[in-house]
Amino acid sequence: MRTKRNYPVSLAVIVAVFLSGGLFAMMGANIFGIGDKTGAETRAAESVPVVDMLPEATTLEDAFTQVAERVNPAVVQIQAENFPTDWNPDEPRTNPFENTPFGNFFRDFDFNIPQVPRRGLGSGVLIRPDGHILTNNHVIENMSELTVIAMDGTEYEARVIGMDPVSDVAVIKIDAEALPYVGMGDSDHIKVGQWVMAFGSPIEASLGNTVTAGIISATGRIRIGNGGANNNDANRPAPTYNFIQTDAAINPGNSGGPLVNLRGELVGINTAIITRTGGYQGIGFAIPVNTVRNVADQLIATGRVERGKLGVSYGPASEALIETLNLPQGAAVVGSVVAGSAAENAGIRPGDIIVSLNGKQLSDHQQLSLWIGAMKPGDYAEVEVDREGDRKTFRIKLGGWENSESSLAGNENAQETIGDRLMDELGVTLSNVTPDRAREAGFEEETIDGVIVTEIDPTSYAAREANLRRGAVISEIDRKEVRNLKEFEAVYDNIEAGKAFIVRLRTPNGGAGITALRKPGTQEE
Repeated sequence: MRTKRNYPVSLAVIVAVFLSGGLFAMMGANIFGIGDKTGAETRAAESVPVVDMLPEATTLEDAFTQVAERVNPAVVQIQAENFPTDWNPDEPRTNPFENTPFGNFFRDFDFNIPQVPRRGLGSGVLIRPDGHILTNNHVIENMSELTVIAMDGTEYEARVIGMDPVSDVAVIKIDAEALPYVGMGDSDHIKVGQWVMAFGSPIEASLGNTVTAGIISATGRIRIGNGGANNNDANRPAPTYNFIQTDAAINPGNSGGPLVNLRGELVGINTAIITRTGGYQGIGFAIPVNTVRNVADQLIATGRVERGKLGVSYGPASEALIETLNLPQGAAVVGSVVAGSAAENAGIRPGDIIVSLNGKQLSDHQQLSLWIGAMKPGDYAEVEVDREGDRKTFRIKLGGWENSESSLAGNENAQETIGDRLMDELGVTLSNVTPDRAREAGFEEETIDGVIVTEIDPTSYAAREANLRRGAVISEIDRKEVRNLKEFEAVYDNIEAGKAFIVRLRTPNGGAGITALRKPGTQEE
């Protein structure tokens, strides 16, 4: 379904533009000394004639306009909605004023009112002509319906290819061909002071595509969130960010939009700001494109992201220790070693000080998580440690994260036989219910029998007609209980093609429901 939406230009915006222009005109005489004859001849002698500056200024101006013309058609607005999973219009709701003095007054009032869906606004950028779009995980997380709006107003319904909370990168797709897209640059070679341009849909949907310009203010702004090696969580990698900092204006709604250089190449995905007001204050952050490329390629290929695991917890070396042992500034002190991990098997001990990885010295101890996470399970890492003043190098075959949350749309079950097939046939991806998924969906208990909906195509029959939502747990299909994905597959495979079957659901807060799906194909008579 493709439609076009025309957004009216706000009169307030036009008025603001003219008002600012008038203010500039009123102030201009004093700012530039127009009409001030005192010292005019001296200023003229010291100044470079304006005409001599025009070629360079025009060249820079042309660069900005050409990049905007090239990149804007590949930038999209993403409107996301999430409808309540426990809403059942056939189940009447009770009068909340019953047994109160107001009970009779509201006796005939219809309390069966649909809940208001949660809505979000973000941006994205096309990276392939077949409709693959990059955005932030936080733009689409926990959303069940996604609408993509192109620069010309054309609307598309989108489906999730994969999401990665660890890097805050997600890939969605629209059904279209021969679309404009942006090529990827190399974030390892960007420099502080380099011009960049940020694209997206800030503040509100009516503003549409907007472009701002600035410079790269800093690189290597490392932030590590909760989980992972730093707090001894052996089952989950920590959210790890290595941001590009920019003063190009980024506001709410810009999340997921591209940060590009003056060659029109993608160098980052806009993702966060530091602000005390909620709006732009000159400090914005983007995920480097080399990180984005690694994550996106894996999500598109397999629906999941694999990361290497060393199996240690660590912290920074103190200044006194660095000075005493002549360590690099980013040396990481191993606090504990996970039993059975790659580090333990290789001989790493608590108290060892990691000074380099694969021949590169650590300039920040948090680089260890970044560099290990950029590798894959089975890769070999050369880890150099300082042990009581002696240097030792260990060649370690990295492990993996068995219960990783690195991808919600394509998790560790995505490649089981039923996973990919159900997305093609029913428009859903199902997974076993892990404690992490149960908590994320809002369940109080961590052990739940059934399979959980981790992805749903908002255009599918399951979403539109059966009202199935992400986070719902299927406990029964075709009147047979299912406790896990394997049991679901066994029952589903025995259902005849073309036949409708009953699905019983569990939702958070003790909710329950029932719906029906139809297995695709032609039913034999």
